[in-house]
Amino acid sequence: MAGAVASSLLIMSFREIDIKINSAAQLAWRWLRSFLLEDWSLKLIALAIALGLWYGVTGQRSLSTIRLRGVQLTFRLPREMEISSTPREEVEITLTGSKRALDRINVRDLVASVDLSNYKPGERVIRLSPDTVAMDLPEGVRLENIEPDRVPLRIEPRIEKDVEVEARLEGKLPEGYELVGVFVTPARVRVRGPETPVMNLDKAQTETISLDGRTESFTDSQIAIDLPDPKVVALDTIVTVRVEIREQYVEKRFAGVAVRSAAGGEPRPAKASVALYGPRSVIEQLRAEDVQIVLERDAEGAIQPRLELPPQAAGRGIALRWTAPAVFSLQPHARRARAKVER
Repeated sequence: MAGAVASSLLIMSFREIDIKINSAAQLAWRWLRSFLLEDWSLKLIALAIALGLWYGVTGQRSLSTIRLRGVQLTFRLPREMEISSTPREEVEITLTGSKRALDRINVRDLVASVDLSNYKPGERVIRLSPDTVAMDLPEGVRLENIEPDRVPLRIEPRIEKDVEVEARLEGKLPEGYELVGVFVTPARVRVRGPETPVMNLDKAQTETISLDGRTESFTDSQIAIDLPDPKVVALDTIVTVRVEIREQYVEKRFAGVAVRSAAGGEPRPAKASVALYGPRSVIEQLRAEDVQIVLERDAEGAIQPRLELPPQAAGRGIALRWTAPAVFSLQPHARRARAKVER
């Protein structure tokens, strides 16, 4: 009897366990079905975001490689040395590092520097490699390769010398005007650079000065020196340039010009032909009767002709070029001569 009761209780326990297991299975199924089928669009968006974040984090940490063109190339030279050739100014490099670090690099901020402090003057071929090129790169980024891997250079001593300064003029003066002279102060400047181009430089020119429309002389104290070779620099970079401009000068001949004496006696001859040189506008307005030749004696007693002009022409730069005759004489006055005879 007792055994039958125990068996009955055991059977009931197993049934209860089965019922609980079935209930738990049904509950799990209902939860899984709700998780998978209900609000599935939001769950897909969340899954995509999670995958994107995972890919972004792992992708940024993984190593990447990039090639950059147009990286500036510079050289650290020995003291008192210069590069006289025209070296390559840009190179192409290959960098390796995390994608995040590589994405922050701007090629315009990169400089590839080569140390030449131990090189001697002469023709040299410089090897470019990660071991010889220094670059300021972000942490975790390294230089893998550089192209070209060789650069030819000519290294020369740095020297100085003085050269003449020549004003560079352009344009034309208006009709009727002419250039008298150009004066540069200082007339010579000191230049510095590699030995060969400095020794080959005969003169230094200024920046261009325009003459278009100029009718008067002018001075410019802020004219820059312009050297053709960028490797040669002027230590005095600014000069003063004085440009003398005047109205065009012409020569004109006059016949029958009166001759008078300022030293006593009668001039011989009393009339002469002369050639005058001066501004066109003044010369062309003069007539023979406006001009006189005055005879004077110099310190040695020789007779010298002097040009005398009307007030409107005096001081206008008119010069006496020649006279015909070239030699004048002075005769005693006729009245004085007769008085001596009567005595």
